[in-house]
Amino acid sequence: MPIARAEELSYTKIRQLDFNRTLCFQPVSALEVHGPHLPLGMDYYMARWMAEESGRRFAERHPDWTVIQMPSLPLGTDELPLAGSMQASQRTVYSALVAHGRSLARAGYKYVVVTNGHGGPRHAAALEAACRKVSKRERIHMFSPSILTLHRIITGQRFTQVEEIIGRALSDEERRGLLSGEHAGSWETSFMLAQQPELVERDWQSHGLLRPPAFKPLAQLGERLVAWKERRGGDATHWKQLFGSLSGGIGWMLNAHYGYGGPVVSYQGDPSVASMEIGHAFREVMARDCLDLVEAVTEGRMRAEEVRSIASDPAIIQPHFWRRAGLVAALLLAFLVL
Repeated sequence: MPIARAEELSYTKIRQLDFNRTLCFQPVSALEVHGPHLPLGMDYYMARWMAEESGRRFAERHPDWTVIQMPSLPLGTDELPLAGSMQASQRTVYSALVAHGRSLARAGYKYVVVTNGHGGPRHAAALEAACRKVSKRERIHMFSPSILTLHRIITGQRFTQVEEIIGRALSDEERRGLLSGEHAGSWETSFMLAQQPELVERDWQSHGLLRPPAFKPLAQLGERLVAWKERRGGDATHWKQLFGSLSGGIGWMLNAHYGYGGPVVSYQGDPSVASMEIGHAFREVMARDCLDLVEAVTEGRMRAEEVRSIASDPAIIQPHFWRRAGLVAALLLAFLVL
């Protein structure tokens, strides 16, 4: 039983598992609008594919282990609020995954890999925070390599590997498109062209470069802070990414709800430069990077809580930030009054 689906296991087979050598994959991503050309299940498909392909490769390289594939959890936050998107609060996503992780731990699983295809900042923060919480409380190894893996790719850190796989250099147009931001853009459109091309609308090449409107007050604040840090000789790359993501996300929410910045924007990036060729390379790089992190944890070279992305850094997007901030404010107010 090198690979099995959890829903097909009997109690007898569960009791036969050696949980010290059992790896459980749990995909988590909701349905969300992905431009006019991609299916609502874009992130859902990616999370499921990453679990299945990484699990298959792990089982081939480690035949003395058993890989269990859990049914996907269709749950997410920071989804684009347009008709068809399914969104829950960040607290709901966090609490649900903590509860689910505890159930997996009590069932006996010691290694749980949470795969995800959605890049929403608060969504990613919730998944990684939930994994750390379960790992600590239940003393298991629960982690999510997906955000770190995807971030490396969409920021151009894996261009060399992509070019090696496709056997040619990326064109300037492709590079610009792949670095232009990502939500139903070059990368995800390429993924679906390789995964299930019949689900991609035929006019996908007519959709050129598009970005959501940035929320100006936050964007301007970010520019000032970045300039201040650079004047002091510091590296402001992380701040640029953070404020770019947050101002774009807030601007996008306001655009979808109230028309902020113009007509409704349903994607970010440049789908027109996507290709099945790049999609296969994208998938290959994702599977390799995910497998490397999984093996690092299962072999003891890395602790589960060390598998984290930039989504785990900003305090403001963490699941309990506002509740804790409110508690601190209340305590300060009570102290001042007294």
